[in-house]
Amino acid sequence: MTVATPDPPAQLNLAEVFRMPAVRRLWAAQVVSVFGDFLALFAVLSHVSFHLHATPAQVTGISISFMLPFAVVGPLAGVFVDRWNVKRTMISSDLLRAAIVIALVFADGLWAIYGLLFLMSTVSAFFVPAQSVTVRTLVPAHGLVATNALMQQAMQFARILSPAIAGALVAAVGPASCYFLDAGSYFVSAGLIL
Repeated sequence: MTVATPDPPAQLNLAEVFRMPAVRRLWAAQVVSVFGDFLALFAVLSHVSFHLHATPAQVTGISISFMLPFAVVGPLAGVFVDRWNVKRTMISSDLLRAAIVIALVFADGLWAIYGLLFLMSTVSAFFVPAQSVTVRTLVPAHGLVATNALMQQAMQFARILSPAIAGALVAAVGPASCYFLDAGSYFVSAGLIL
C-alpha cells in the first residue's frame, strides 16, 4: 500500500510575498539602505574627482575600498552571523554605518575616505548575510524565490536612481548632503527592522 504525499504548495508570486508585512518592512529597509549607500558612494566619487582632483588610479581606489570587504570579509561574516541574533546584527550594522558615513563629512584626504569606505563596507558585509537569514525565517520555503527576486529588484532600482540624484545633490548643495541622507537612511532602515 502506497501512501499519497501531498503536492508541494504552489510558489508564491511577488504580490503575494509583498503582502506579508515583515517582507514589506525588510524590502523598504533594503531600498532605503542600498539607495543611501550608492548615494554616498557617488557623492564620494564626485567629490574626489572634481574637488580633490584625484587621478584615475585614485578614483579606482574608491571602488576597490568599497567592494573589497564584500569579497574578503563577506564569506567570513556569514559564519559569525549564523551564531548571532540577526535582528540585533542588522540594527547594529545600520547604526554603525550611520556613524561611519557621518565621518565622511570630516574626511580631509583620500586615505581617510578609503579607510571609511572600507570600514563601512566591512560592516555591510555582516548586514547582508543577516538579511538573508531573516528572509529565510520570515518567508515560507515556497515564497523564497519571489522574496529574493523582490530584494534584488529593490537593489537594482536603487542603483539606477542613486547616481542621478547624487549628482544633482552634489552639484546643488555639496557631497555632505548625500552623506547625511545616507546616515538618515541607516536610521530609517534600523527603525524598520526594529
